[in-house]
Amino acid sequence: MIAEVLQAVAATLVIGVLGALITHRLARTHARASAFAGPVTVVLALAAGVWVGVQRMLLDPSVPLILLAATAPVALLIGVLSVADTRRRQAEIDAELGRRELIAGMSHDLRTPLAGIRAMAEALEDEVAPDPKRYYAGIIAQTKRVSEMVEDMLALSDISATKPDVSFDLVDLTDLLSDQVAQIAPLATKRDVRLEFQPDESVEAEVHASQVSRAIQNLLSNAVTYTSAGSVVTATVARVGGKARIEVQDQCGGLSPEALANATRSGWRGDEARTPRPGEGAGLGLPVVVSVAKAHGGAFSLKNQDDGCRATLELPVHRM
Repeated sequence: MIAEVLQAVAATLVIGVLGALITHRLARTHARASAFAGPVTVVLALAAGVWVGVQRMLLDPSVPLILLAATAPVALLIGVLSVADTRRRQAEIDAELGRRELIAGMSHDLRTPLAGIRAMAEALEDEVAPDPKRYYAGIIAQTKRVSEMVEDMLALSDISATKPDVSFDLVDLTDLLSDQVAQIAPLATKRDVRLEFQPDESVEAEVHASQVSRAIQNLLSNAVTYTSAGSVVTATVARVGGKARIEVQDQCGGLSPEALANATRSGWRGDEARTPRPGEGAGLGLPVVVSVAKAHGGAFSLKNQDDGCRATLELPVHRM
């Protein structure tokens, strides 16, 4: 009897060890698969031990079926819970890394304009500035850059904190886009860019007006800033099925695959140096647009088209 018991135990241990090694190897490359492999290993190890016991007439043949029937659902439940827990932990890790990267990047970005403001202010205070008017203008420009960076950060934080019960109003997106085009027009004129918007219909949707306005402003500002001088930026809005589609087309010459893949990542600009050039923001424009789309249950896409890029923001017309 002892020999038969040892054989059943040995079968369980062999299957268990093999399963453990496989699970350990899977954990390095496929975390979700390993989460299922663990419970499955337990079931197989138990089944092996029970099978050997049955063959040695230690158990009634009906016992394995009962044990497996009771164990399998439990093992699968453990696997499902493990996968859910793994996803949650990974999401928390990704969010924390994103926050740290954003804070580090913003700290670096803010340091440059603040240092410039301090240097120019000290020169004016010591009365050694060769051209005080130019220094005053420089301080105003740098202050505006800092203000825009902070506004983008606050917008991103506000959108991320939006609760499901936040009020969404019926808004005419055509009017909203028209207002933002008027606001960006001076920047377009300064950069010798023609900004075109010819609405042919009124498109209404239940949205958070200030968030959508911010998203549209970022799309137009990006297009005007990065397109070539003397080119055209076109804005359109239309209703497609149950969604409102806002599109901004520029003539920037197109983006590389790397730029398209990373354009919506916070702080990413595609330059080797993180510090923004004059006229650039903190790299939060498109991340804000993406956050607005998610908060509304919509979607955002950026694609190369013709001789430039087409940014598309889709928003549900009605709240569910």
